[in-house]
Amino acid sequence: MGIIGNEIINLEEIDSTNRFFMDWLTREKPEEGTLVITDFQTAGKGMDGAKWESERGLNLTFSFVLYPAFLAPEAQYNLNKTISLGLIDLVQELLPGRDDIRIKWPNDIYIGNHKVAGTLIQNGVKGSVFDFSVIGIGLNVNQMAFYGEAANPVSLKMVAGQDFVLSELLEKAVNCIEKRYDLLKMGHMQEIDRDYLKLLFRIGQLASYTYKEKKIEAKITGVNRYGYLILEIPGEKIIECDLKEIKFEI
Repeated sequence: MGIIGNEIINLEEIDSTNRFFMDWLTREKPEEGTLVITDFQTAGKGMDGAKWESERGLNLTFSFVLYPAFLAPEAQYNLNKTISLGLIDLVQELLPGRDDIRIKWPNDIYIGNHKVAGTLIQNGVKGSVFDFSVIGIGLNVNQMAFYGEAANPVSLKMVAGQDFVLSELLEKAVNCIEKRYDLLKMGHMQEIDRDYLKLLFRIGQLASYTYKEKKIEAKITGVNRYGYLILEIPGEKIIECDLKEIKFEI
């Protein structure tokens, strides 16, 4: 039996499941794998700080805590890859036959050009030890209309044309993430790297981006060991950029 979800705390409403854990960790260490899920977040955030829009009771919004001390602090991004792969495994299972399910760097899940899931990972490091990781996940499930800041959201129901049972989806999500996390713990980085790159949105395709407020045409060629996106501007140069420097034009 896995560790993720060994204890589940159900909350009707909270500002943010990630903030719940970050506050908790200032007082004590929850048991590893403890999961908090809520019907409604009043202040859910994505990785870029944008508000995460989710109607009450229609989607999955949850966080859990891990203590990946086996990872060196400089290898934190391997956890991002692992969680992304767990989520994409889930979406592929729910939407069999689709070949357009991808990981948009750094760890969003896309169906075509539309975002179905996002992840916010907050890590703590003590000295040379990877102390904790709080992993927040938002998955658009049964919501049929979006009105917030996000430009291109989609839900599983909008794609599949059917309702999904949230409790069943949570169990599937936990199982998919746990399987990938087990690979990470066993040191199977070659498999994780291979699958992440293979499923990366726009890998090897010439596309439009805004890089340091300048429009460019470039190809994604990979991700470096620190999680920076590697792009090739044909005939010019290779650039490595972080989340604040690059914007996808979709």
